[in-house]
Amino acid sequence: MRKKIISLLAVLTLAVSTCMAATAAENPSATKAELHSEGVIRYKGTEGSVVIDSADFYTLADQLDLFKVRAVKQLGVMGTYLTHSNGDVAMTSADGMYAVHKKPQAGEEVDPLSLDFTTILEGIAVSQSIPTDPAAYGYPAGTKLYKKADGTLDTSYSDGAEPISIQPADVGNLSAGTAAWVNGKLKLGTGADMAEMLEEASKAPGNSGGGTTKHSIASAYTLPEDVSTAIAYVVTTNSEGDHTGADPVFSVSSCQKLSQLYHRKYFRNGYNVRIALYHITGMPAGTVVKGSGGMLFY
Repeated sequence: MRKKIISLLAVLTLAVSTCMAATAAENPSATKAELHSEGVIRYKGTEGSVVIDSADFYTLADQLDLFKVRAVKQLGVMGTYLTHSNGDVAMTSADGMYAVHKKPQAGEEVDPLSLDFTTILEGIAVSQSIPTDPAAYGYPAGTKLYKKADGTLDTSYSDGAEPISIQPADVGNLSAGTAAWVNGKLKLGTGADMAEMLEEASKAPGNSGGGTTKHSIASAYTLPEDVSTAIAYVVTTNSEGDHTGADPVFSVSSCQKLSQLYHRKYFRNGYNVRIALYHITGMPAGTVVKGSGGMLFY
């Protein structure tokens, strides 16, 4: 009877080992494809028994592969993909491997099981990089970007627009109190660029003793003199109570450059508020400035 039991265990062990080998052969990149252990070793001594089962190794291998698959999937959720096609960032941990921030075409993504953990960890670090190619943001390949006179982004040239390149944000050009991850570093905005614009406005011609000249622009205001630089604060409010409202309207009849520095909308104390801040340069005498509400500082 004992010999029959041993024979049955041997047959079952062989069957399990054959099944594992066949599963590993289905995907040559699977970790268990590198395993060669088979069967079960049992030892019983005076201090207890020991069992070494090759099935445990295959279970661990499956768990490692599951982690790889889920990690690469999460990278995709974060907008980062690993590919062999020429991309934004070359992986130093693997030759011919790149990280991109735009989903590759079918067949260009790598098999997660073929990746080592070093490459996956490097991909996680790259996920916080700032790509400089407009294609990473959904624009067609080769798209050129322009900053219009009002400070907004466009993909075609217009009068007063200037070509720009994509650059990582820095603390000086993030509004005070706003935060962002930039190339793996957490940055808190200081609003330094806004302060610089306001300082320029305070030094504009027409100011006496370093003070600032201000005028309401709720109705059209005509400049009595040339103004090299100015700041316009434009606002609209209503009390509809439905969290909606009209955006501020602002116009300048003549200027060298007009840039929108800030725009915000919020609901407070029953009022819908919309505000915008503009920087204007090169306004000759006679320029008409008008806003839906607010002030002009120069």
